[in-house]
Amino acid sequence: MNLRIPVKYLRVSLILSLAISLTIHFSLMAEFLLKGRPGHHEEELTLTFVAFELLTTTLLAIVIFNLNYFYFTPYEIHKKLNFKKVASSFLATTLTVALLIFLFIHLKDMFHFRMNPRRHVDELVSRNLFCAAIVLISVFVYRLLQRQQMIELEMEKLRSESLQSQFESLKNQVSPHFLFNSLTALNALIGESPGMARQYVSHLSQVLRYTLQSKRKQVITLEEELEFTESYLFLLKMRYDVNLKVTANIAGEFRLWNLPPLTIQTLVENAVKHNEISDAFPFEIIITTIGNGVLRVANRIQEKLSPEEGTGTGLVNLSKLFILLGGRDVQIYKTDSEFIVEVPLIKP
Repeated sequence: MNLRIPVKYLRVSLILSLAISLTIHFSLMAEFLLKGRPGHHEEELTLTFVAFELLTTTLLAIVIFNLNYFYFTPYEIHKKLNFKKVASSFLATTLTVALLIFLFIHLKDMFHFRMNPRRHVDELVSRNLFCAAIVLISVFVYRLLQRQQMIELEMEKLRSESLQSQFESLKNQVSPHFLFNSLTALNALIGESPGMARQYVSHLSQVLRYTLQSKRKQVITLEEELEFTESYLFLLKMRYDVNLKVTANIAGEFRLWNLPPLTIQTLVENAVKHNEISDAFPFEIIITTIGNGVLRVANRIQEKLSPEEGTGTGLVNLSKLFILLGGRDVQIYKTDSEFIVEVPLIKP
């Protein structure tokens, strides 16, 4: 068993002991201040006598506080408070109070305080037992408060760890989806143009390097994401040539704001996957910043005759990431002719 009492508990016990002593002896101090009238005490109320009473009661409270620390262990919430500990606490407290009362009586004899021995002993016993009872209740309440506080801290820690786990899980679901689509495009290029396929592989390696590096970060700046998007768009334009156009109009004030890595890539990929892009149907994606830190990605709807199969989790996962990181959700608007996604940038 650890016999060291934390300094924090010692400070609390000292303050509470003094407060309990002052409360118990409030009437005694009031009588002393009224020119030392004997009242019902029958003792001569000198400054020494009043100070002695305050000091001994405070000392008794401190002793009982620190004695019961080892029974109630207020900072160790995982140790249960059973009947055996409570009974042992009451027994130890009672014996300690009895020994201290015996000591206080002899000390009063040494100071030659004038008093009624029979009445004074009865009062001393009842007063100090009352003081001990208040201390026991205080220790128990203090333990409950500490237990509640520590439980709340542990719950907050678990919540934080859970959010981090959810974040990593969601982020890891974005990268495989991107890799799958990239390899599908590469497979088509290998048969059509081996030389272009080699260039594609070179740029794909740069994109994948960025993807792996970004997995270690929760957020990146919009500036970094735009630089990555340029590399990613090179891969797309290798496939769609002039039929795909991406226009970006980003306000300078938002370039250092944050967002989860691969956000723009996910939105661009989603638009490309669900729309027809050909000589007959050229396709444009417009990326802009609006309002109070909102990134908007919009495109005209050109639905494919044969839609590509997908898991349908890209935008859902992206939405969850933004909620976990900033508490604001992704907004999606769809009309007959236009599809718009607005993501809330995170202010640094």
